[in-house]
Amino acid sequence: MKYFVLLVLALFSSFSIKGGDTLTVGYNNSAPFIFEENGKLQGPIFWLWENVAEENDFHCDYELLKPDNVLNSVANHEVDLTLYPMTITSERSESIDFSVPFYLAHSGVIAKQYSTWEKTWIFLKSFFSLNFLRVLMGLCLVILIFGFFAWLFERKSNKEEFGGGIRGLWSGFWWSAVTMTTVGYGDKSPRTTGGRLVALIWMFTAVIIISGFTASIASSLTVTELETDTSTIESFKERRLGTVENSGTLKWLNDNFYNDHALFTTKEELLPALRNGEVEAVVYDLPLLNELVKTDTINEFNVLPIRFNPQYYALGMDTELDDSIQKLINTSMLKSTESLEWDVVLAEYGLKTK
Repeated sequence: MKYFVLLVLALFSSFSIKGGDTLTVGYNNSAPFIFEENGKLQGPIFWLWENVAEENDFHCDYELLKPDNVLNSVANHEVDLTLYPMTITSERSESIDFSVPFYLAHSGVIAKQYSTWEKTWIFLKSFFSLNFLRVLMGLCLVILIFGFFAWLFERKSNKEEFGGGIRGLWSGFWWSAVTMTTVGYGDKSPRTTGGRLVALIWMFTAVIIISGFTASIASSLTVTELETDTSTIESFKERRLGTVENSGTLKWLNDNFYNDHALFTTKEELLPALRNGEVEAVVYDLPLLNELVKTDTINEFNVLPIRFNPQYYALGMDTELDDSIQKLINTSMLKSTESLEWDVVLAEYGLKTK
């Protein structure tokens, strides 16, 4: 009798899971791909898995996983597979298997919306930087020096225009500034040979100084523009970014030498960190960022038109899951994702890409 029971168990275990056995399926709420609403799982991933399970007569026990434990649950053989938009990477493939891809996503960027006042303040701050003030003070000093020399020559022979004392020095400073800017009011002009010689030297010197001063202003504004530029991912190279730990986006940041970033356990922590100034922008999977900003009712944040790091989503599967079962899953997934109905489902959840 004992051997008969063992024989029956052996035969039973050799059967495919198709036809009555149960799969342990882990999932995590990751809208819009999969989420619970009114006690029922919804989203494109669940629609896809329902088709697979129905076609192959899979019975499933569903288990809610913690966001930071999705990968480990599969790697540690706690679940057979996961319903989750998991990026395929070489590192992950060392510990788990993947289904065929079902979606191509990109990473994206969210930054704070700048109000008109904030943009104006950023612009004005560039004029009050330490370097700019140093240049301005230096320019005033040079104007004063040439105005002083002009006053020295003109104070006796041209008293009506340059006079004497403090008032005369101010007249020299005024003449020097007007000459440098080529305004040419004509209210004051040197009449002595020494005064005209100073004026001639100052005219040519002023051309060089004005050129340098203009370049300094342009450089200051260019730096400000670069600091606030958000047109490419490269413009965030020197800024502090926030992303989710162990994500495909983090791997891309590390591979491309974006070293200044803060890591968070879940994507829900990203926007509060951006709001509190812990990071200057957040980067993560673009479809998930688009879902996050739906909670931004006051338009505080902006999803930038930046796409980088293309990545394929797939279902994570236990390496000990029978190859024949994996083949059944992959075949059914390909049938579903190749259908027009899949495009309709993606469009319904705002995931249809051009």
